[in-house]
Amino acid sequence: MSFRTRSGLASPWCCPPSRRRQLPNCGLILLVSSQPRDATALAGLCESRGWLVRHCDSVRATQRLLRRSLPRTLLLRHRLADGYSDQILSQLGDSHAPHLPRSIVMVEAGTPSRLEARLLDLGADTVLRDPLRVEVLLAYVAKYERATPRCPTPGPRAAPAFVPFAGGQFHPAARIFRRGRNSVHLTRREAQLAELLGGAPGEVVTYESMYAEILHRLFEGDTSNMRVLLRKLDQSLVRAGVRLRDWVEVIPKSGYRYRAATPPPRR
Repeated sequence: MSFRTRSGLASPWCCPPSRRRQLPNCGLILLVSSQPRDATALAGLCESRGWLVRHCDSVRATQRLLRRSLPRTLLLRHRLADGYSDQILSQLGDSHAPHLPRSIVMVEAGTPSRLEARLLDLGADTVLRDPLRVEVLLAYVAKYERATPRCPTPGPRAAPAFVPFAGGQFHPAARIFRRGRNSVHLTRREAQLAELLGGAPGEVVTYESMYAEILHRLFEGDTSNMRVLLRKLDQSLVRAGVRLRDWVEVIPKSGYRYRAATPPPRR
């Protein structure tokens, strides 16, 4: 991926990390890209303008996050590790939220015009091609950050419900886990981790996804935060008679995998 300015090829970082942490929070942008270098470069561009950025690395992770909260602006790559931007735009189109984010979809050079037209028909506000022109990209983001959010057609909202998790029932909205007569109230981050794992049975939930959705920052190789959170969730579920280690497998250097099937009895 490359960015172009009037003076040529732009550096991926527009300001050093120490300064970016001090910038004011002027808005919320959800950045969706499966390429770490691409995500880092785009986050640097947005944060250089003082915008708060959250990152998701897949369609599945983005869809989970959008079910919990909506950003003001959605900046997403069309091609992702587990699908395409069409799936995300379709979910937003079916949403009954009071306001929808403005969407900027970034496509590869040489993308046929019929694909651009389809993305616009699905609800994208803007489609930009590689190589991205920095001034144009930032101008669109600034415009959408100032704009009034779009309002979808009103419709009924599904009531939240308990979902199966680790041999019990988990209520994501209420953050309650119940097994038999025992129930425990989970912390916000414990509930988010349980929701991520339970929503992808048999699949590896990567550290990149967990850091983006729970800690709202990029994963940089240190897994200690997730180890601590997994241990806390395990300790909470023990009070309901569940050993989380019987249900969750740690995949070295990758993430965690939740086994939805009943684990074999311990000998």
